[in-house]
Amino acid sequence: MFKFLKKIDPQKAFDTVASGIDKAFYTKEEQSDDAKAAWAGWFEWYKNTLDESSIRSITRRILAVMFSSVFLVLFIAAAVFYKFDKEYALFLFELAKELGVYVGGIMLFYFGYYGIKNIVQTSKKQKK
Repeated sequence: MFKFLKKIDPQKAFDTVASGIDKAFYTKEEQSDDAKAAWAGWFEWYKNTLDESSIRSITRRILAVMFSSVFLVLFIAAAVFYKFDKEYALFLFELAKELGVYVGGIMLFYFGYYGIKNIVQTSKKQKK
């Protein structure tokens, strides 16, 4: 009746249960290690795709210019219209603010690597 119990290794069963309990709790250290690995993977991908001139890369550049241009037009229009119609200027400024998050991400994507690289190189030169 209990023949299946003979086949179960108690140590293996304990290890399986302990592993499941350990995986149930996601510690700050594990989160930090996973975030570090994710950033390392992202930077590697970014370096590999940075200088490519494929249609995908060209499309990304066009989209970046389009988003940035719309943001700048909205921002400048809000400044110009402020003198004539403050309510409409505030509306344009709110639109620019909504788009600003995306434009900031685009700028970070395209220029962030160069900025970080420049900071690292400058700090290495200063240490010498």
